[in-house]
Amino acid sequence: MKKKLVLLVLLLAVTVQFVFSANHESQGIRGVWVPSPRFTAVLHTYQGVKDFVKQLDDLNMNAIFLVSYAETKTIYKSEVLLGNSSYKSLEDTYMLQKYISGYQSSTMDPVRDLIDEAHKRNIKVFFWFEYGFMGEGRPIAADNPILSKNPHWLGVDNEGNPANYNKHDYYFNAYNPAVQNFLIELVKEALTKYPDLDGVQGDDRMPAMPRNSGYDVYTTTVYQTEHQGMLPPKDYNDAGWVRWRLDKLNQFALRLYREVKSVSKKAMVSFAPNPYPWCEEMLMQEWPEWCKLGTCDLLAVQCYRYSEEAYEATVREVLKHAQKANPDQLFAPGMILMEGSSSKMTPELLIRQIETNRRLGLNGEIYFYNKALNNPDVQRVLKKVYKKKIEFPVK
Repeated sequence: MKKKLVLLVLLLAVTVQFVFSANHESQGIRGVWVPSPRFTAVLHTYQGVKDFVKQLDDLNMNAIFLVSYAETKTIYKSEVLLGNSSYKSLEDTYMLQKYISGYQSSTMDPVRDLIDEAHKRNIKVFFWFEYGFMGEGRPIAADNPILSKNPHWLGVDNEGNPANYNKHDYYFNAYNPAVQNFLIELVKEALTKYPDLDGVQGDDRMPAMPRNSGYDVYTTTVYQTEHQGMLPPKDYNDAGWVRWRLDKLNQFALRLYREVKSVSKKAMVSFAPNPYPWCEEMLMQEWPEWCKLGTCDLLAVQCYRYSEEAYEATVREVLKHAQKANPDQLFAPGMILMEGSSSKMTPELLIRQIETNRRLGLNGEIYFYNKALNNPDVQRVLKKVYKKKIEFPVK
């Protein structure tokens, strides 16, 4: 009897492992980020839309992460952005305005066409809210359409200057509910305009805020209210002050998740932050907590590295934090193919990084960015490793 029981347990274990392996091989993420139309011509013409989707289909890819908010513009004409800015018309909010004068299709909407063409081929489409809480890559000018309408939205650092990361990315105040509401309404508007959208994504700027921020009038007043009138510590690395601000951003992630699901239960919520703990130390992103709270359907950490060893170390570190926070966390590493118009990724390194993913049990990746897919060397690699179509895993 004992031997039969042991054999039965072993058989069940083998069966479970087989089922897991089969599912793992039949499902996975093969995605690509599509940035602002000034970097890529994908949405400039209807033919461009069809050619791009066909390219992904030919490469057996199954997900598009399309920029939807960047440079104070949206990829569609936005009532929410119009109402929260000094723009005079819906056309002013439109990221594609100056690129599609000759666009011709039955819908006359490049985004609608992209979603339709992608869905015909079982390719998912996510809206990627690239800029998130960031305003501009330079000091936000007073005539910035959002700041000119809402001057009190500007983030402030510990020296009283506009809050920024590395004197490059300048932020609106992510701790201010009005700013949070604006972004949540923007996301909900997108889901309402395109109800068959498969998901939305924040990245290293949503939710995020430079580490030395939070010294604006609004945030300091709220802190005083909750701390018997005491001002925030001058040391922006003070543990209690850091914890208080992290909690505010974590609550935003939770609220964003709930608001998305209230509009579309099937829409996935994804985040693509930088590796932890660096992202917390620089941009107040405590993404393990988002995973723990169950507010992240898909984690796509930017594991941008240019050596096999550095890449594997980064992915292992991400897996350590993600699995500790949520053993069932869906994760696809972000891999970099191009920066601007240049590429440092060789075909040999690309293959090795993909092999690293498989060795670590990851059946998928998301590439930055789509323009690199026109490179014949990259195409040869992807055709070699993506030999058949697989389903995108849906939670």
